[in-house]
Amino acid sequence: MPKETAIQRRRRQAATTGVTSFRSDFNYMCRRHSNRIGIVTEGDSWFDYPRRWLLFGPDINVVHHIEAKIIGTDKVNLLRMASNGDRAEQMMSGSQKKVFETMLRRNSKYINLILFSGGGNDIVGKRNLPPLLNEYQTGFTAHQCIKQDAFEKKLNKIFEAYATLMALRSLYVPHAKVVTHCYDIAAPSEAGARFLWGLIDTKSWIYPFLVEKSIPEDLHIPIVKILLGRFRERLIAFTQLPKYLEQIYMVDTQGLLRPGNRDDWLNEIHPTESGFKTIATPIYDKMKDLYPDLP
Repeated sequence: MPKETAIQRRRRQAATTGVTSFRSDFNYMCRRHSNRIGIVTEGDSWFDYPRRWLLFGPDINVVHHIEAKIIGTDKVNLLRMASNGDRAEQMMSGSQKKVFETMLRRNSKYINLILFSGGGNDIVGKRNLPPLLNEYQTGFTAHQCIKQDAFEKKLNKIFEAYATLMALRSLYVPHAKVVTHCYDIAAPSEAGARFLWGLIDTKSWIYPFLVEKSIPEDLHIPIVKILLGRFRERLIAFTQLPKYLEQIYMVDTQGLLRPGNRDDWLNEIHPTESGFKTIATPIYDKMKDLYPDLP
């Protein structure tokens, strides 16, 4: 009997668990277990934040908590495509769009649900926030600290990416539903990401740029509320456009976590294990509403 190759073993394990990060394994799983619900996850760190020891540790992002519900149940084929740090514009353009499009085309019969997490990094990412902020002047309100024209242009770019996502969905998987979410209010702080007992230690994403613009601390949370609140408003409006009704669903996850609370937030912009579970719960509930056969 021929010895099982490394790829064959990986595919067998993926088919058993129903979860993979490899597109070729997903192709295999879909064809071998075509009766399962096909789910593709694409997004940013809220879908792909690394575990405490990178490969090991407790569940620490939304997709981890969803996987915990479906893994090994013989109900789902799930492909992870999310990548920590990705922007919506990045995911739906260039080579990343091409890869996503090819995956949809090759598995068009087998995909039922797309989970999408995008827009946060486009706004509060380290290279993206500074151009949206004004230098503070005495008496400025939180609203005046934001370059409103630049911010609205940024939002337009984000929702062009969402429109691209929906166009790909309509072209290749018109039967599939899209589920997305907004972002909870992050309290600016100096807490960055720490992995491997501090061997990997990054700066925070928002706070340094507010300080750089001489913006007082009492305006920090109000500024974040304006930025992420406006994104939420635009996302609700997008999902309610007549052409997208019953195609894309936004789960309102803003307000579930307490800004700056250490039980809810691991660092400046990423929840704790329990915080991510709080976010994942209504997302999975919506998935179950759409596909009652989910575990």
